[in-house]
Amino acid sequence: MPLGVCYYPEHWPQTWWADDAKQMQALGLEYVRIGEFAWALMEPAAGQYDWVWLDQAIETLASQGLNIVLGTPTATPPAWLTHNQPDLMRIDAQGRRLGHGGRRQACLVNPQYIEYSRQIVTAMAERYGQHPAVAAWQIDNEIGNHGSARCYCEHCAAAFRQWLIQRYGDLAGLNEAWGTAFWSQTYSDWQQIPLPNVPVGGGHNPSLVLDYRRFASDQQVAYCAMQAEILRQHSPNRTILTNIAPGDDEINWFDMAQQVDTIAWDNYPHGFPDWQAVAMYHDHIRGLKRQPFWVMEQQPGQINWTPTNPPVPPNQVRLWSYQDAAHGAANVLYFRWRACWLGQEQYHSGLRDHANRPARGSTEARIVANEWQQHGQPEAAPRKVALLVSYDDHWAQQLDPHAQGWNYWQLLRTIHRTLTSYGVGVDIVQRGTPLAAYQLAIAVAPMLDNPAETAGWREWVQAGGTLICTPRSLTKRRDNRTAPDGFPSGLTDLFGADVAEWSALDPAKPWAVKFGETSHTAPLWMEVLNVSHANSLATWSKSYAKGQAAITAATYGKGLAVLMGCYPTEEILGDLLPRLWPAAQRLPNEIERIELTDGVLWFNHGEQAQSVKLQGTWHDRLSGEQCSGDCSIESLGIRWLKPL
Repeated sequence: MPLGVCYYPEHWPQTWWADDAKQMQALGLEYVRIGEFAWALMEPAAGQYDWVWLDQAIETLASQGLNIVLGTPTATPPAWLTHNQPDLMRIDAQGRRLGHGGRRQACLVNPQYIEYSRQIVTAMAERYGQHPAVAAWQIDNEIGNHGSARCYCEHCAAAFRQWLIQRYGDLAGLNEAWGTAFWSQTYSDWQQIPLPNVPVGGGHNPSLVLDYRRFASDQQVAYCAMQAEILRQHSPNRTILTNIAPGDDEINWFDMAQQVDTIAWDNYPHGFPDWQAVAMYHDHIRGLKRQPFWVMEQQPGQINWTPTNPPVPPNQVRLWSYQDAAHGAANVLYFRWRACWLGQEQYHSGLRDHANRPARGSTEARIVANEWQQHGQPEAAPRKVALLVSYDDHWAQQLDPHAQGWNYWQLLRTIHRTLTSYGVGVDIVQRGTPLAAYQLAIAVAPMLDNPAETAGWREWVQAGGTLICTPRSLTKRRDNRTAPDGFPSGLTDLFGADVAEWSALDPAKPWAVKFGETSHTAPLWMEVLNVSHANSLATWSKSYAKGQAAITAATYGKGLAVLMGCYPTEEILGDLLPRLWPAAQRLPNEIERIELTDGVLWFNHGEQAQSVKLQGTWHDRLSGEQCSGDCSIESLGIRWLKPL
């Protein structure tokens, strides 16, 4: 698996470039990303291009056999552009227009900005599109980062109304879909429709807000698609990708992924609460296209943007790199080559430090390169469990959570964390994905109904699949209006149960559920289930609903449909999962297990050595040892085992 690095030749004396390239090659790196923030140097004045420095940088790197990932620089428009045309800048939700000096400040819906972007991307593609060293293109950088996907300028207002016309056809259709009879919201002219940042008493119609979030995502996707079309025209047979910053949830990344050949993300584990959350995001990114992905920026040491920015201990970068590969990364590029002397990221580390000495991350990158050259790339076995997610469901619940503390991504993380803790490999895929390859699927709060999709669920369960639906399942239509029938809408016969009563719970007064004699706290949400022909797996306790069903299971054809009326905490899932997936076994804390096509990878993410129990005898590719029984894994250690 190729390794690489992000490099900014414009930050360093040109006399250093040749030595940098030699050091990269000697380290075992194969890819170098450049250019994504250098618009002002490429085009110092409108229509006047200076390619001399970039020509030299590319030739210098190419002379060492390095493959170039060339970034389009549209995340950072030059000052001559933003000063002369300040209306290109975004207006935030508070009505403030952004200024120059950071990044992601331009409105990607503004027709003029789109045209300026088209011009610089076309100029780059025409000049470098056929260069033999240019192996890939990165479109923009972290589209949607810094909350930039939603703008509230006059261009967005006009484009939103046009989007609504295309979606609904006429105002009668929109008024029906949005339920504008409520509070006299009925619209008689498209110009009457506001943006959802306009202050109103009682809040905006949730259907309007959801549609604006869909619209804003669509515009970011269209902007990426525009650049991809130019690059394919002028630079055929090169990989086209774009990179995601973790936590940016204003874009439907499933839609974005369809515009590019490969999706990439920027992995900074210190920006996550724990290693399990990193694993979840890896699985989410892999699921966007259901194929290998790139890690375009891998943390190589301490970073500069978290509240504490702690140190990175020895062996951590090596472990992160292996975790990348085990979850499906085809390429891993470290950010950055050298710690920077200027700008907003001076406290961010690199493979080389501020004094241009190799940092510990550099040493570990060399180790990883050597190991993968010797042993090849670890390849995970196909997963048999799917988590079904939807950005529409997330946005609908985000804008109207109803329960204090309800968070769609936290719910997903809890489910994924539990599965990971039991050694169960997971694909995170979009709702509507065909499920034939899976044996178990968990639909994560699938609130918005899609009859065609649920018909597919029914057929899959009938053929032998096991489906679990969490609380808040199929309670609304796609337009964000409440479904008029019983919940889960359209599938009460599949589950053999329906929701008799539901409510948010006071965080200080959680309920409890019982599996036999075992009781678990059940916070946030309750749904009392009315059973028709299902079996009750767990019941409510310590409330007026004591003894009534909280989790049910119904046989349907050859499969099983499980309905959860309680919030799936790790403890509740830990009791439920082994009943439905007998192979699930609780792993020691801080241990991650990845099943490979030809063995198993074990990671110890903890600060102390730990042991895992092995069945049979195994060969450790990395240490050369034979392992059986209790197998010790050192702190931040790796066991890459092949059965004997």
